[in-house]
Amino acid sequence: MERIIFNTYKVSSKLPLLQIASFFNLKLEGWKEYIKLNKDDIEKILKYSSEKTVYLYRYGCITFVGFNQDEIYVFLEYLRNSFYELDNKLMSRFNEFHGIDLSEDGDIKLWHESEEQFKYSGTIMDIAANILAKSTELNKIEAELKVVLDEADMFIRYLKNGKLRANTKKVVSIIGECVRFKYNTLESVRLLDRPPEFNTIKTKKIFDIFSNYYELNERYDVLLNRINVLDSITEEYFSFRSNQSERRLILFEVFLLLLFPLMRLLP
Repeated sequence: MERIIFNTYKVSSKLPLLQIASFFNLKLEGWKEYIKLNKDDIEKILKYSSEKTVYLYRYGCITFVGFNQDEIYVFLEYLRNSFYELDNKLMSRFNEFHGIDLSEDGDIKLWHESEEQFKYSGTIMDIAANILAKSTELNKIEAELKVVLDEADMFIRYLKNGKLRANTKKVVSIIGECVRFKYNTLESVRLLDRPPEFNTIKTKKIFDIFSNYYELNERYDVLLNRINVLDSITEEYFSFRSNQSERRLILFEVFLLLLFPLMRLLP
């Protein structure tokens, strides 16, 4: 029984796939979200031949298949020195580990407790790497949204008391974070799309099974609901500010109306 190990890391906000693909003489067609490096490509970096695979994703995740930790470090340092600065904090916070057991007769289970078995193929490895990268990216989005919602939640506390005591600079900063988060999330709208190369009946089934195992669709639905909450918080804040301005204007008009007859009484 052989165990195939997958390690996925979020290494940056995005990766320069075109530049990396060009270096390894690979074609990057259309909106393909990843490039795949096989043993010949990896040998250029590790300096020895081995049956390993690396997937680099446009949105800044990398999945290593068959690598030990020393080899992962060497590969990441090569990327850092040759192409792009990587974020160590992201790597330490957002990562996934997964193992798939391959039997002697070539059967695999996508995870240990799974009741379904499939014949080993490179495409199944592609799917597993893809799902792990998507899950890692969702982890990062989920963490960002929690921070933004925690900060925006102070609006609710202030508005319940009928006043806004927040520092103006802080308010502007939080509103900016809300807008930035929503913009970045829109950029990830393709995150849950099934890549076009997995469009056969069999690959669709495997993709959906593994996607359900990592609860990608459920997690994305939760994200969308929380983004709607974020929208309602910011809308309520702006509505409150607008009502405040209207009340000030009405009070000023009343003041002028009261002041007018008094001025007529003055000599």
